Amino acid sequence: MRRGLDQALDEYLVLLAQDGSREAFERLASRWSPRLRAFAARSLGTTEVAHDVVQDTWEGALRSLARLEDPARFGAWIYGIAARKCADALRGKYRRQRVVGAVQAALPAPADSESDSNARLDVAAALKRLPNEQRVAVSLYFGEGLGIDDIAAITGAPAGTVKSRLFAARKALRETLGEE
Repeated sequence: MRRGLDQALDEYLVLLAQDGSREAFERLASRWSPRLRAFAARSLGTTEVAHDVVQDTWEGALRSLARLEDPARFGAWIYGIAARKCADALRGKYRRQRVVGAVQAALPAPADSESDSNARLDVAAALKRLPNEQRVAVSLYFGEGLGIDDIAAITGAPAGTVKSRLFAARKALRETLGEE
């Protein structure tokens, strides 16, 4: 019952915000920011950038809120914006990593087997190893409790593709973390 009331409140706040209520938009942002921050942190594998991604998400939402036709779809809509902002942040991160990786490749790196075994047991580290599409699907499905259809709408991928990504992610996580 609580979820229905929360969704009704969100729909009401969306309608008010679409009519220009700054207070309603701020209330939406305060209600959804913790969830979006958790999603971004899981998707990006780090909490440092998550705050900036959520900020960018709300900037994008403010610009395009008037185009949201169905306030009942606000959750999927805002997660879609957040997923795109996470993808943008990851692209920038990977560009920087390529440069740093090229420099580090020239230097010899000592082997650290203890940290490797600890990383295998760490769920966050295991999630970081997943490809971005799988990490986003896992974060939305398990972290946010969204269904296949909502994830498909957020990511723009067909439902079958979302299922495949979840299957592959589960398999990879099992291999990394063990059967338990």
